[in-house]
Amino acid sequence: MVSGLDQLGKPRRRHNILVVDDDEVVLDVLKRLFSCLPHNLILTSSPLQALETIKTTEVAVLLCDMAMPQISGNEVLAKAKKAQPNVVSILLSGKADRDATIRAINDGGIWKFVLKPWDSEELLRMMEEAIDRYEKICSQEQKLEDLAKHMTAVVRKKTELSARKRGSGIKVRAAGGRVPAGRVVLQKRRTRRIRRKNQPGSSLGKRYKILELIDEGGMGTIYKARDQLLGIPVAVKVLAPSYTRKKENVRALKAEARIAMQLSHRHIVRLHNLQISRHTYFLVMEYVSGCTFRQVLLQNDRLPVNIALQVARICADALDYAHRHGVLHRDLKPENLMLTEDGVLKIIDFGLACLMGSDNSQDVVAGTPIYMSPEQIQGEPMDQRTDVYSLGAIAYELLTGTPPFPPTATAQEILRMIPPELPDIPSAVREVLTKCMAAERETRWASAGSFAQAFSQAAAELLPA
Repeated sequence: MVSGLDQLGKPRRRHNILVVDDDEVVLDVLKRLFSCLPHNLILTSSPLQALETIKTTEVAVLLCDMAMPQISGNEVLAKAKKAQPNVVSILLSGKADRDATIRAINDGGIWKFVLKPWDSEELLRMMEEAIDRYEKICSQEQKLEDLAKHMTAVVRKKTELSARKRGSGIKVRAAGGRVPAGRVVLQKRRTRRIRRKNQPGSSLGKRYKILELIDEGGMGTIYKARDQLLGIPVAVKVLAPSYTRKKENVRALKAEARIAMQLSHRHIVRLHNLQISRHTYFLVMEYVSGCTFRQVLLQNDRLPVNIALQVARICADALDYAHRHGVLHRDLKPENLMLTEDGVLKIIDFGLACLMGSDNSQDVVAGTPIYMSPEQIQGEPMDQRTDVYSLGAIAYELLTGTPPFPPTATAQEILRMIPPELPDIPSAVREVLTKCMAAERETRWASAGSFAQAFSQAAAELLPA
């Protein structure tokens, strides 16, 4: 039943399978059961030893018991996921403990749950599926790394060209980032005032030295800075005064930033702090060197299905994590998805969306309507399905090269529109995206993860063999 060959008859790579259970009898049974698998089997009764193994050895599949005396299986799974995000985790339990299972899903990101005693044939099939899943994740991740290398080369070439033009006296447009169509921005007069105040070489709060302008928009201006206390680069977002002049907005910002600072996920840009200097509020964030997916789309038009799927999968995993911790993004769009130079996708601007619906002035960003759910446009309460809608809109654009609605359309016009059908895409994919962007949130996928899973299954026939 189990073979060391893939579907093309080529030898499969040997992977490491880590099994953790404090019961030696269980380990012995699993050792005999898994002996037919063409992979390396690592067994241990010590969760501490398992964690040490994860630090030094690449693990494809982790099979872990829930109830162990030293460290719970939940903790092992959570730490393993943090150390190796691609690991496929399976949880074993001797009893159906619903609360513990839910906690394991929330904290450890388990893939499957197995109740003892298990069916041997079913467990073997599950292990094969887990290996396939791991290989697919790694393969898709490699595609992102290749895309990142390509984009890095493009950006470097453009930077060198701009430098040559500046040296020759030719006027070059400032590298402040592209403002998407349909985006309401601050008046230029106010943006210029912020920029004059924070020129390269100046300091914010005496700790952060401004190095260069990264981007500017309606919500404020982002700079690359140096944390002079820790000696590391950081991104600093100076918020526009129109957002912070009202006390209720500042209270909301503090509350949301306090929650967002607790998020620790490989694919979410970390928010370090919210600070104030001379009546100016600014956020200090993890600095990411790379490009946005808006830049990726401008350079590549549309993306291959396997890359679009990987983006959806990664975003869904990060969103599900944030949603479990009570944080909504509420401003998902290609501009807020970063691709680092080494191919890691990161979502930026968590914890800032609490100001998106505030009624400050006509100068203030109200969001980008083409990615906003109907309930967000209409000012209704939002939940995780709001982010699901936006993720669907991004997936639509990645596959087609164009957003689901005309960029110049107003919010009220979008409420009356239906996204056009995807050309040359199987009906199964269209149905998944249609459900994702349904006007009634009750019709949408209940979570980002369920959308990504359905998206992956529907697009399987489009993927190369």
